Amino acid sequence: MRIMIGSVTLILLLAACSSKTEDPFLERVEKNKTAYRHLQKTEKAQLYDDNITQALLTATYLYPSGKKLGSKENEEVFVVGLYLDEKQGNGIGKEYLLTLDGEKPKSILPLPKQSPYLKEIPFVTAWNSYYLVTFPHTPCKNFTLVFESSRYGKKAMPFSKAAKYVESPKAL
Repeated sequence: MRIMIGSVTLILLLAACSSKTEDPFLERVEKNKTAYRHLQKTEKAQLYDDNITQALLTATYLYPSGKKLGSKENEEVFVVGLYLDEKQGNGIGKEYLLTLDGEKPKSILPLPKQSPYLKEIPFVTAWNSYYLVTFPHTPCKNFTLVFESSRYGKKAMPFSKAAKYVESPKAL
């Protein structure tokens, strides 16, 4: 009898606690669903010199929902944010290179701060420069975006056309 009363009491306590906080959480998730989806497709790379960040790049893969207006279905499109130390280079394509599985970008277009591409992208800051970077289509489900500098080395960022948890070899 004591076990049954204890079990009922525990169930009532858990049910009461979860119902109070569940609704605001679900509302916030529903409101920011697109931003959370983009966050899952975002990677970051930092290049250092003596433990000081010289360049920071965030790349958000826009597959498949964020295709560029007028683009073909067979292009890989990224929104790239780039922070450079004040005395460093001028941006992507000059001292800093981006490649997708060894391929150079088809186009690199600077984005204004009020661009619709930046409205739902995570990590938009006032001190970054933003670009819409388009690469040729890759048939691979998994690919690597490489951010490289002749001075500071390179960093690889893995991307996937499927959700990250689908590709994970570990059980959750």
